[in-house]
Amino acid sequence: MQARRWLDIFRLRLLSLFRRGRVERDLNRELRAHLEHQTAENIAAGMTREEARLAALREFGGLPQIEEDCRDMRRTNYIESFVQDLRYAARTLARNPSFAVVIVLTLGLAIGANSAIFSVIEGVLLRPLPYASPDRLVRMFTANQHFPKFRVNPFDFRDVRERNRSFEKLAAFCRKDVQLSGIDRPERLTGLLVTAGFFETLGYRPALGREFDEGDEHSGSGRVVILSDRIWKRVFAGDPGIVGRKIILDAMPLTVVGVMPPGVQHVGQDHDTLAHGDVVDVWRPFVFTGDPSQRGSHFMDVFGRLRAGVSIEQAVAELNSLYVQLGNEHPSFAGWHTLAIPMQKEIVGKSERLLLVLLGAVGFVLLIACVNAANLMLAQATSRQREIAVRAAIGAGRRRIIRQALTESLLISALGGILGAVLSVGGVRALVSFLPAGFPRVQAIHLDLPVFGFTLLIALGAGFLFGLAPSIQASKTDLIQSLREGGRSGGGHHAMRLRSVLVVAEVSLASVLLIGAGLMLRSFLNLVHTDPGFRPEHVISASVSLPGREYKTGEDIARFCAQFLERVGRLDGVQSAGFGTDLPWTGYNENTNFHIEGTSSAADDNNHARYHAATADYFRAVGIPLVKGRFFTEQDRDNAANVLIVNETFARRYWPNADAVGKRLTFTNSPKEKDWFAVVGVVRDVKDAPSDVGAPPSFWWSYLQQQPTNTLFLAMRANSDPVALVQYARRELGQLNAGLALADVRSMDQVVDASLATPKFALFLVALFAGLAIVLAAIGTYGVMAYSVSRQQRENGIRIALGARPGAVLRLVLMQGLKLAVVGVVLGIAFAVALGRVLGSLLYGVSAVDPLTFAWVAGAALVVAGVACYLPARRATRADPMAALRAE
Repeated sequence: MQARRWLDIFRLRLLSLFRRGRVERDLNRELRAHLEHQTAENIAAGMTREEARLAALREFGGLPQIEEDCRDMRRTNYIESFVQDLRYAARTLARNPSFAVVIVLTLGLAIGANSAIFSVIEGVLLRPLPYASPDRLVRMFTANQHFPKFRVNPFDFRDVRERNRSFEKLAAFCRKDVQLSGIDRPERLTGLLVTAGFFETLGYRPALGREFDEGDEHSGSGRVVILSDRIWKRVFAGDPGIVGRKIILDAMPLTVVGVMPPGVQHVGQDHDTLAHGDVVDVWRPFVFTGDPSQRGSHFMDVFGRLRAGVSIEQAVAELNSLYVQLGNEHPSFAGWHTLAIPMQKEIVGKSERLLLVLLGAVGFVLLIACVNAANLMLAQATSRQREIAVRAAIGAGRRRIIRQALTESLLISALGGILGAVLSVGGVRALVSFLPAGFPRVQAIHLDLPVFGFTLLIALGAGFLFGLAPSIQASKTDLIQSLREGGRSGGGHHAMRLRSVLVVAEVSLASVLLIGAGLMLRSFLNLVHTDPGFRPEHVISASVSLPGREYKTGEDIARFCAQFLERVGRLDGVQSAGFGTDLPWTGYNENTNFHIEGTSSAADDNNHARYHAATADYFRAVGIPLVKGRFFTEQDRDNAANVLIVNETFARRYWPNADAVGKRLTFTNSPKEKDWFAVVGVVRDVKDAPSDVGAPPSFWWSYLQQQPTNTLFLAMRANSDPVALVQYARRELGQLNAGLALADVRSMDQVVDASLATPKFALFLVALFAGLAIVLAAIGTYGVMAYSVSRQQRENGIRIALGARPGAVLRLVLMQGLKLAVVGVVLGIAFAVALGRVLGSLLYGVSAVDPLTFAWVAGAALVVAGVACYLPARRATRADPMAALRAE
């Protein structure tokens, strides 16, 4: 019964909202029936019809009052009043379309920008990784006093995988691109070598076939491959019988044992330029070969899935105890410990601060837009004071007036939110297109329900924020004064003071953004004008992967390098060409230890440097200048004395008071004469990235003496545009070996641009938001000063009538506006100083409290404020003194 009663009440309330006419007719009919019934009883008691009707009305107490009581009992009054207020607000905006367009457009731009930035943050930082139980996935590294974050030795990984109890699964991988041949045109494929259970650890299952098992990790058993869905469909036309088929990778037949489904995302790594979500074409099993007692090589990226209920701290404690055991078993491993980082943090951690800075910047723009809207709403309320006074005079309470004003602001914010949602669609696409290469989780950035929910939330919040102060101010109308003067008073000094406070807030927020943009501009200019240590102009780069089956020895690789570089060197327009293990500013950061001749072995632990390898003309091709000594030559081969080239930092650190050329070092514990390497040259420093403080110690082997990898990076310097050389280089490579392909073709100018892409992206957005903010602040300042001049028109007219010169009136009004601007700029500078630490990691070569930038921003903000005040000030000088005297 109770449920039925509530159901009837709910039904009645719905009918009251959506079938109001029918409900009113039913109510009227029922009340009339009761009245007629009572009238009939009174007539039966001996009254005349007129007396009976009057008596019935007296007994009922009045039909209108009863109808109102019945309406109150439906509890739909607030909804009906809100609908009425909404209709009234819509009519008000329709009567003043210019006001509506300006305020909706301002809010729409700010809300759209916030939604677009939030969509990036939601996709990159907030959305869970596309793996099973991603909160239990952990990236693992080794670390010691010299290497705070280092990759893992494969045999160490295998021991930890077998002995640990904290992880359900552990997996490791390293990059190894391959050449696909046996098709119309050889193709370079992005590849990974992975351990058994790699996909299972992430929660993926092959769409066809199987995953690798530990049997595939043994020597002689690893000739199998798993294809990506993209390669399966594009190269093999989605052949359902692909499993079991042999394909040629690196000149070796491999059996396809599986095909992964679409959407498999790479877990991301700091090395080899593969970011999270980048395309991986093929996976092959990692085969454990070599001497397990030699554990100096660290090149595996490791991740694992924690067991349920095991924390990262517990896992690290257990692994560190295992590392102590491994250090006892293998003395070369002593001193290492484990570093474990949640997978989400490892993937997106570097971009987190940048995104939060952008969110803060666009949040400032929204605040400024709200302040501007509040100023416009105050002006609107001032022009409608007589209307508000009349409503108050006929019984509207203060709460009712506030509610009406808030309804109008919420309607405006809703329209701004709709416009912002539409603008955010294009904004997200533009942001994604501007994001730097390698930015994590780009594929996860798109508009979805959480983003639209955020848009709705900030729209309603903005409406309440900018509508509250004007609505309260409007409810304080002086009834007698407003009716007497027809609303001419303009809201008095309280309204003016409130609008002045809002202008100060606008200018201060805009100043913070301008300071941030100025600091990032100076930082970017410092990066651009920093000497990179090489000359990128007219250089084209590419990579070649040499199949290990064809190029088994160093002599084979040396022969290929000599033959190909000889062919390329004969091409018209080629100044020089060379191979190296990497190119500047491409993320290579491998380190090794060494022993310097004439020093104690106790110092060896502190000797570490980046290692590279290069052919004779590599430095000339890339444009790295020689400081001392000589470059490599064709005579620096296996049968010659071992040689090295070091950079300036290496020479300064290890031979600070001597010439590095001629000094010797070795990479073995008990070196023989053939194990020593002599320094034959010193080259200019090249930093790992343009934003680094300095270059690390680095050295180069001769590629003809030691080949750390079969992947070669080609650099060709041309007399003019080097792009035209690519097709000729491909032709020469095909003639030398038809199974090889050039990949990753790009100019060194493109490498430089990619290295500067992140600071350029941040600068562009912050500058855009700062420009929008200062424009909004100028509009707000202009509005307040124009309002002030309109209120003081009679006062200014009297001043002129009493002999004041127009210039004096102009200066008076300008000073009023500039005082507000000065206060706003001072508050903005104080706020920017407090927020300086947030920008610190995004700056290069400039302090977060740089006085020059602060001075320039202060001057620019005051100039903009002065321009915004000038037009109202000119209008004040045209006040009619006769009209002012007549009014007095």
